Amino acid sequence: MTLYSGFVAETYIWTQMTERYARLPSLTAARGVAALMVATFHASLVWPSALEPIASLGWLGVSFFFILSGFVLTWSFSDERPYSEFMAHRIARIFPVHLLCLAVVLCLFFVFRRPFGGYVGTPIGTVLQVFLVHDFVPGHPEIRQAWDGVAWSLSAEFFFYLFAPFIIRRLLGMPGYKLLNMAISLYVVHLLVGLIARKAGFVALYDFMQYHPIAYMPLFIYGIVGAILLKRGVQIRVNLVLKVLLFLPVLVYCFRQQDRDAIAMIAMTAPAFVAFILDQARRDASGKRSLLGHSVFEKIGEISFSLYMVHAILLAIIAGAVARLHLTYHPIRFTAALLVVSLIASYVMYEVVELPMKKFVLSLFSRHRRSSSHTERNKNTVQ
Repeated sequence: MTLYSGFVAETYIWTQMTERYARLPSLTAARGVAALMVATFHASLVWPSALEPIASLGWLGVSFFFILSGFVLTWSFSDERPYSEFMAHRIARIFPVHLLCLAVVLCLFFVFRRPFGGYVGTPIGTVLQVFLVHDFVPGHPEIRQAWDGVAWSLSAEFFFYLFAPFIIRRLLGMPGYKLLNMAISLYVVHLLVGLIARKAGFVALYDFMQYHPIAYMPLFIYGIVGAILLKRGVQIRVNLVLKVLLFLPVLVYCFRQQDRDAIAMIAMTAPAFVAFILDQARRDASGKRSLLGHSVFEKIGEISFSLYMVHAILLAIIAGAVARLHLTYHPIRFTAALLVVSLIASYVMYEVVELPMKKFVLSLFSRHRRSSSHTERNKNTVQ
């Protein structure tokens, strides 16, 4: 009786929380901020400036994406939803923009005979990139980060999508203390393997830890665990002081350390990202509006995927124009120009490509499913 009552209570909490968290504007906006962070980081590699210590944190926006992805997918997860439908939505969201960006950089390469946004790819690597499995080739940046180099993280994300329903379903059945123990264990193992690989000079292993989808799976799982705990009624409150304290270690590390360890930086920011995501989700549920909840920031969050995919290409174009025109070196202005142009271009891509193509792909899937259902009914009728 107690077990049944507990199950009913947890189911009730789950249902109520899902209804209250129908929209997460702050987290949508945060996704846009993370994309701008990554763009700023890449700009700092081309135009070093006084912003470099802070800009060097920008690539961690990718880690934030992975954690947030696990959280959001778990938040919207339904055990009754077919796997085919789940994957159809994921494919409709990422593949049209990915394939368009890949086509653009290939065309630019054939016209100008130089890469825009990544390494010159190999024929086999290009085929792998089309299907978003190129991140599974460790130690080969000419494959992993070819053409539109930022797509390496999209390959990792697609890997998470393939297994997400099975992982989420499995973790849903675990009690809270086991979820926490698992997350902490993954955190410790990830950190230790990364630090040992660098300290011992295991170049291949360290490269694996920095880029391979399997190495980033713990971040995705942190998001899943956070969403499950929050849906079970766990309250996470993070005030401004605690937020600063959580991010302080990596800030100090970047200002004091020249030869930075990527795995250490991921480890230092992961707890801060998880706490931030859970706190903002809780605030959205309670109806509290924050600066991130502003409609402008939310719109940037909506176009963040297109922003992430196009900014490296635009950076190469702008950097080339700056060099060709012999403009006076001013990294902050160049970076600002990149962000503005990227926002405009990503808005256009979102409205013209991302949304329409997503609807088109999903309509094809819907028609295929109806056709399959009709065929199955006719088959049963004949039998």
